[in-house]
Parts: sequence; structure tokens; C-alpha cells
Amino acid sequence: MTIRARMLGLMMMAGCSVGEGSGDVRGPLHLEVCSVSTELFDLRPTFFGGDFHDGTLIIRVAQGGETAEFSDEFVWRINNTAYVAAHLNERIPVGPAGVAPVQATFRPNESCGRSNISRYAPTVALEAMSGYVIFSSIFRGDSNADATLRLTEVTQFSVALRDPRVVTDNDPSRVPSGPAAREPAALSDSVGEFEGWFRFYYVRGRPAQRFQ
Repeated sequence: MTIRARMLGLMMMAGCSVGEGSGDVRGPLHLEVCSVSTELFDLRPTFFGGDFHDGTLIIRVAQGGETAEFSDEFVWRINNTAYVAAHLNERIPVGPAGVAPVQATFRPNESCGRSNISRYAPTVALEAMSGYVIFSSIFRGDSNADATLRLTEVTQFSVALRDPRVVTDNDPSRVPSGPAAREPAALSDSVGEFEGWFRFYYVRGRPAQRFQ
């Protein structure tokens, strides 16, 4: 029996709880708006949730299962799960809607903090502009199916992320007033490059599995 088969057997016998899974998301992340700059950001995800509707699967990979407004989260949108199921173990493009079949958005809600978000922009959200993802398995909508059909597994992904919105530095200590007044300086774009993998079993449940 292979290691994969043994793992599936153990999951089926023991059952799996809402939000359980495993994965890795890491890479360079630079958010001047939040004073975050690192060559090795590590999401350390502990929560994996999914919502399936009419062939579309939305996946939330997050640092904890708390309310989304307070946790860093990486959200994937697969617009056509049938297409992905027909291209398992192949590189599928990730990018903007209408350009690529899969979209991904990183929301650094914890890393940026509520004060930064409210001060500079409604939200800080980095969209995947390019990259790829490789699925070895994807959930197709039957939440009552056995574990093998409820598994969503990404063996590898690599994406370049960017928040294209112009954000200005409105800190009064750095914006001259009076005769020297000028428009606030634009901050550099929020960018990141993430690589990793993840796997989880779709489980019905509320409220932890937020998207149901």
C-alpha cells in the first residue's frame, strides 16, 4: 500500500474536522503601506475552507479560522472545476479574471492591521497577476462523497502578486503644510511572490467552514 493510500485510509477512519488541512505558503512580501518588507514571509496556514457553487470552487487558506477581517488569508477562485479536473497534474495559469482560469488574492488583514487599512485604503489586497498552479485532485461538489472525492490537493503553485491601486502617504508628520504644501507622495506598490502547496478535505459544517 502506498503512503498516499494509507493517508487516505487514516483520514476516512478517523474523520476530519472543519478547517483541517495542511500546506505551505511563503515568499517575498513588500507592503510599504504597512511597513512590511521581508524576503521570506511565511503564512503558516492552519485553516482550509471551501465553498462550491455551480461548478465554482472558492478556497480560503488562512492563518487561523478567525473572522477574515483579522487574519491573513490567501483566497483561490476556480471558476470551472470541470476544466481543472480535466487538467490534473498540469500547470494551469493563474491571473486576472477573464485572462486565466484560476484567480488568487492575498489579504494581509493581520499583517497590515486595522489602523493601516482604515488609514490608507479600505483594504490591502494583492491579486495574482501571473503564475501557475498544479492540482492533483479537486472537489467537484458532492459533500457526501467518500474522502478521495472530497480531497482538494495542490502539489505546487507559484504566483506573482500585486495591489495595483495607488496609495498615498497621508502621515501629517511627512506632508508639509503652508507654502511648502504638496500632494502626498505615492507609496510603492504592494507586491509579493508566493510559492507553496496545500491539501484539505471538504467538510460540511458551520461556522468554521465559512463559505457554506
